[in-house]
Parts: sequence; structure tokens; C-alpha cells
Amino acid sequence: MKPTAILSEAWRNIATGTTRALACAAILTLIATGTAVLDLTGILSLQHESRQWATSAADIHIISGSKQIDSNTCASLTRTTGTTTDGNRTNPIQAAGALKNSGEITLTAMPAAPLDEWQATPGLADVLGIGATQQTHPGVWISSQLADTLHAHEGDDLPTDQGVMHISAVFPWTDDSRDQRLVYAIITPTPINAGQQWDECWAVINPANPDAEDLLNTTATAIPGAAPATQTKQANTMLGTNPDLHNRYRQRSTRIMLAITPIAAFAIALAATRARRIEIADDLHMGLPRRGILATNALETLAWTLPAILAATTITYATGRWTSGHANALTLTTIQLPALAAALITAQIGAATAITAIHDNQLFAFFKNRQ
Repeated sequence: MKPTAILSEAWRNIATGTTRALACAAILTLIATGTAVLDLTGILSLQHESRQWATSAADIHIISGSKQIDSNTCASLTRTTGTTTDGNRTNPIQAAGALKNSGEITLTAMPAAPLDEWQATPGLADVLGIGATQQTHPGVWISSQLADTLHAHEGDDLPTDQGVMHISAVFPWTDDSRDQRLVYAIITPTPINAGQQWDECWAVINPANPDAEDLLNTTATAIPGAAPATQTKQANTMLGTNPDLHNRYRQRSTRIMLAITPIAAFAIALAATRARRIEIADDLHMGLPRRGILATNALETLAWTLPAILAATTITYATGRWTSGHANALTLTTIQLPALAAALITAQIGAATAITAIHDNQLFAFFKNRQ
């Protein structure tokens, strides 16, 4: 058959409804959309857990030891690299900074309630979620709870017994199960001094990584006669010690369900083509080459699978954008694309399988047993 003949034949079959394109597309769209959105929902749930893990300070790990923490080693933890299970290199420790207690400070507005005064290396700003712009302004850091108590805001001045202190940053620190020592405290950013020893090293490790947690022990230095630095602990253990979100994502049950879409595309194409067995057997009986019939049917199958997959992809993206924004929607849709694209191929295989199983000598048997 000539290419023009194949195109015109495919167009006539689609336009007249012979291929049942509308019904096939509707069924495949429902199945593809349902499985994609179901998997998307499972991923969104894991992403919510991940955000909750980070915002609750559960990803902050602390090693303590009075005057036993090397601030330079603590700061260098962020340069540590590792390899994920996918073979990609990553930085298991995203932020790290040292902290030490330097006594008490009394606010003029609260003379009967002195606050703890802490010194922190610049790296602790990233641990506490203080932005780069805030770090460029000299001043002290206070928690959001203390700011609410004092009705103070970033940029305000605090009169104290040590003079007026400018608030350069207010970091989020809610009243939950996290370490509450920083709630009512004044934190003064202090440059790293090689001759100083600090009390604690705080590091952000997300996702949880036991090997990265062990690296915090390298920041401690032994001092004769002093108790050794304690083992690492989380700033908040309310959500557990290791949610293992990465493995849960890879082993999620909804991931297996993505195979339903290509299988369904194969079955729909097989059934739709098989329903036309009398027509196909008659074409073979009339001497039409099987290759031409396969090419015509391939175009007809593409005419309903492609719109169905595009519709499912669009709905998946729209759902992701509605729930989590444009950037995350693109990521979520990309995760679904392999299964959706595979449906285009399996549908062609299903149609070709049905045509291959039909022979011209079956025409009269098909016609006799028609319903």
C-alpha cells in the first residue's frame, strides 16, 4: 500500500468511528490518570513528611562537650561528600556551625528574667534557617518565640545591661519537642578563631544518614581530666530518629501500580483490534498486504493513545501544580512519564499482536461466528 493510501484509510476509519477511538481514548485516559494521580498522592505524602521532618528541626544533629568542639572541623563538615544508592555524589551534611554558652544577659524590659547568651559561628545561621541577606547585617539573632514575647521584629534594637543590641535576624523555633535552650536566648554571631574551643556542633543532615552523624564525632577533641564529648543527638526526636523516606519512596506500593497503564493500553488495543477481525481477515483475503494493514492500524492506534496520554499528563501536572506549585509539579509529572510513554508502545504491540494472529483463511469462520 502507498503511504497516501495508508493515511487516507486510517483517516476514514477514525472519522467514521470504525476504530472506536473515542471510547478507547476515554478508557485509557481514566486508567492512566487514576494510576498517575494515585502515585502522585503517595509521593506528595512522603514530601509532606520530609518537609515536616525539616521544619521540626529533626534533621539537626548536635554533639556536645564543654570546650571540646573544634569550630574549624565543625564548619568543614559541609564539604564532606558521599554517594547515593543511585551513584550520584551528594553532600550529606548541608549546614554546620558551632555554639558555646557565654553566660547571661539581661534585657532592660525584663530585669527579673535574664536570658542565656550564646556565641555562634557564622555557619549556624544556615542551620537555623537564617537567610543570606540577614547574615550581612551585624547584630544578634533571637528566636521567633522570644520575638513574639518582646513584640520585637528584625531590625529592632534591644536595650540590655551590656548596651543596645540590634536584632539582625529572627529564626523560626516553635514550642514543640525540639531543644528549647535557644528559645529564650540571645545569639551573637562570632567569627571562627582557631584558638577557641566551643561547646557544641550543630549540623543539618537530611536525609538521615548514620555515617554522616558519626562524622560529628570528629569535631570533638579530648581534654585530659574532662568528661568526653557526648554522642550525637537530634534537636527534636518527636518524629523518630530515621524516617527512611528515600527507601520508602523507592519501595512505595503505588509505584507498582504505574504498570497498570501500559498493561491497560496493551489490552485495550488488543481488544479493539480483535473486534475488527472480520474486517482485517477480509482485507487479507482481498490481497491487501499485512504490512499495509499493520501500518494503517498503527496510525489508528496512535490516534487514540496519544491524546489519552497527553490528557493524563496534563491532568497529572495540573494536580501537582494545584497541590504543590509549578516546580514540584514538573518533577512529579516527570516521574509518571516513563509509564505513560510506555503505554504508547504497548498499545502498538497489542494492536500488532491482534493483527498477526488473524489470517485470511479464518474469514468465513469469523463471519459464521459473528454476533
